[in-house]
Amino acid sequence: MDTIGLSLCMIVKNESELLEKAINTAKPFVNEIIVVDTGSTDQTPEIARKLGAIVANREWNGSFSDARNFSLDLASQPFIFVMDADEIIVNGSLSAIQERYKYIQEHKGSAGSVTIVSETVSGDISSSSVTRLFPRDRRYRYTGKIHEQLTYSGNLIDRVIDTGIILSHSGYSAQVISKKNKYERNLQLLLSELSTDSDTSYNLFQIGRTYYVMKDYVQAEHFLYRSIEAELRSMRRNFLSSALLTLGYCNIKLQKFDELKNIFNLGIELFPDFTDLYFMYGVGLIESKNINSFELIPDVFEKCINIGEAPTFKYETVKGVGSFKAHFNLGLYYELTRQLDKAEFHYRLSYKDSYQPAFERLQKILH
Repeated sequence: MDTIGLSLCMIVKNESELLEKAINTAKPFVNEIIVVDTGSTDQTPEIARKLGAIVANREWNGSFSDARNFSLDLASQPFIFVMDADEIIVNGSLSAIQERYKYIQEHKGSAGSVTIVSETVSGDISSSSVTRLFPRDRRYRYTGKIHEQLTYSGNLIDRVIDTGIILSHSGYSAQVISKKNKYERNLQLLLSELSTDSDTSYNLFQIGRTYYVMKDYVQAEHFLYRSIEAELRSMRRNFLSSALLTLGYCNIKLQKFDELKNIFNLGIELFPDFTDLYFMYGVGLIESKNINSFELIPDVFEKCINIGEAPTFKYETVKGVGSFKAHFNLGLYYELTRQLDKAEFHYRLSYKDSYQPAFERLQKILH
């Protein structure tokens, strides 16, 4: 198969600690590196040039899409791959990527996705699918000041093929968030765009989720409800599963367990294979401390195990909800109900995945 050239396009600012590692993991896959610097005061531009990148400066105007599109215009290879400085490629095959080129070329307006694995503020490992590979064609453009989305001829891309690339993302760990005040910056950009953004439901979702991670659950609930109502009317439902899941956890934080049940029922009606919804509901049953709901707990977590981990190409999901986390919660349930043989069984299965809390509980009941 003939190879097709690939341009790596990045936008950066003060990423001297991360940039070299990111670029080095991408080098085996790309023929050209484009780095757009939006105002670094450290050695970021010099590091990029040393690594062979074409570096361009662009004044920051508050829009990630504008910076992204500027980087796309500088590319010269037939295909473009987008990556951030706080990401590294941990898995991927050049031959597999080359095979995806043919599909994208044959299906106008399509693109390739990658799986992004992130450590969250709470320490969980979250996986999601994001569109990152597409032809160099001015019909492909980013829209939105923040949490920018790739479009083709002004429409969101609805035909996406998995490239097999896995990226490890460090940008949402507690340490990085604290260092960069990331959520406060994001929230201001999202709110400023709310009155002008044509994709209102997506913007509302991102505002709601930002409030959630900032632990302002009242505001998060408000914006997530608005997002879900708008997205249900649109019938597009690209991020509806994540909005429902986040709202469910909001309900738990606000102790609104009747609303939680309604959200759960709607969620599994629309997304019956989304394991995270069942796990979230199980957590809610535990947190409700309602004796009448207590007996439902094992059935919910058994359902998580039966479904297994949610497919990352469809959902934004947390690692373990269909395996070791579900087994751990079953262990807790059976320990509390003094069914210690069953508790030991599930703790052992949980610890098979090196889940340390399971090991600690196991030691307690054994000794």
